[in-house]
Amino acid sequence: MSDFMSLRFLDRFEKGFNKVGIEYPLLRHILKIKLTMDSRRIPTVYSQQKVDESKDKNHFLRSLWIYALYGLAVVPFLFFADQYFFQMSIIFGVLMFILMTSMISDFSAVLLDIRDRAIIGPKPINKRTLSAAKMIHVSIYMFFLTTATVAVPLVVSLFSMGIGFFLLFLLEVILLVMLILVLTACIYIFILRFFDGERLKNMINYIQILLTIGIFIGYQVVIRSFEFIAMEINFTPAWWQLLTPPVWFGALHEVILQGERSIFVIILAVMAILIPILMMILYVRLMPTFEHQLQKLSHTEVGVKKRQAKWKKTFVKWISPNKEERSVYYFARSMMKSEREFKLKVYPSLGFAIVVPFIFMFSMSQASSFDDLRDGNSYYFIYFSLLVIPTIFSMVKYSSGYKGSWIYEVASIQHRSSIYSGTLKAGLVTLFFPVFFIQCIVFLWLFSYQIFVDLLVVLMSSIIYSTASLKVLSNRAFPFSESFSLAQHKESGKVFGLILVIVAFYGLHSVSSLFPNGTYVYAVILFISMIVTWKMTFRK
Repeated sequence: MSDFMSLRFLDRFEKGFNKVGIEYPLLRHILKIKLTMDSRRIPTVYSQQKVDESKDKNHFLRSLWIYALYGLAVVPFLFFADQYFFQMSIIFGVLMFILMTSMISDFSAVLLDIRDRAIIGPKPINKRTLSAAKMIHVSIYMFFLTTATVAVPLVVSLFSMGIGFFLLFLLEVILLVMLILVLTACIYIFILRFFDGERLKNMINYIQILLTIGIFIGYQVVIRSFEFIAMEINFTPAWWQLLTPPVWFGALHEVILQGERSIFVIILAVMAILIPILMMILYVRLMPTFEHQLQKLSHTEVGVKKRQAKWKKTFVKWISPNKEERSVYYFARSMMKSEREFKLKVYPSLGFAIVVPFIFMFSMSQASSFDDLRDGNSYYFIYFSLLVIPTIFSMVKYSSGYKGSWIYEVASIQHRSSIYSGTLKAGLVTLFFPVFFIQCIVFLWLFSYQIFVDLLVVLMSSIIYSTASLKVLSNRAFPFSESFSLAQHKESGKVFGLILVIVAFYGLHSVSSLFPNGTYVYAVILFISMIVTWKMTFRK
């Protein structure tokens, strides 16, 4: 095992560790093993690229240049009209999303590592050394990630804004990292307090969806904290800004560098310093509880799954009466729920599909009243949810366990079409329909039952569109039969063509609504087309 620069840096503080009761030689050896194992893990940012896993390289360090590119995105805001409050609120909104998403996707395995107790726990090593190893382990990775992301903005701020701006920016970044670390741990503590470990593993991916939604909603919230009047930016106080950390850090800049003395802005600035420090103290005190709750990761609540199994089986029998297809459905659904790489690529796009129609509607409502919005045809924005379908069915042929695809040859499957139809139904029911039905509930509440037939039209369009997407993107490969290292952007042309199909569906739908009972006639035509398309695509 090669030595690490971070460990050589820690060597300078060996005496300090020993004085506080931490056995430094053991601490260093534990960290060296952890860092060596983690260096072989493929980061999420490489999820769409071909990576040679056979070579002994530290893929995490090699991925840091991508985070540096993310950091470049915030540099233009440093020169936005000397409005520190607005500038820094936007900058820290972007940084918080990047760092917290990375914490969830890449460092969950580090933060939720329970191997220490099973492997090292029985050995004569004190708990303080083990706790220090975990804290330092997480801190090392957060240091590299944060440095890569904010290095360029910090250097630019030093030369363009001066040493005072630079030092305050650096302090705020440290406070932001503390806040993100504790927020992530608290989310896990809360989930583990009420749910089992298997549920937590699933919820990590749901958290990714929420974070994807959060970037869109957060962008709207931060932007609407300010008003553009006569080319000037004015801050409008509101109670919900107390729950928006990026605004805290923007307020801190405004108070210290611009001399702002309004009570509300001072409160926000104090929160930027006080909340991260208090939460870090709370996290240190809750560390034993966190370690205890982590033991749930090795347990599952079998009873809950048994209670849910009966109605699920009834539903699956209804949509897949054929036993052969039903077996493939269960297999594909299990793969979609358990394949980590698949979820990392697909789940964030689900969050995108959920929120985009409402973001467009919300943007339109700024230029007109809400009643005008409800009287219009803004419900057509639900067609944006179909954008997730090519993502699902372009990735469904990849798997980390692709070498097991020989199972298709030895399984007693008489009709090859059952493999694809079962996979298609699993993808729709497991991933797309939950997103679509959530949107339907909101749209029915906004526009009333009068758009029910329109929503049925979109639903039938989505089924036809899914059939076409699987046909075009599968390349006749079996589901989950190819390595993720082959998943590149070579199919971008096909995906673009499929996006044009969505435009065609929208155009036909809108044209049909111009005629009396046109939508009903179009719905009947779509229903017949859906049946014919399905039978032709999956004919035995």
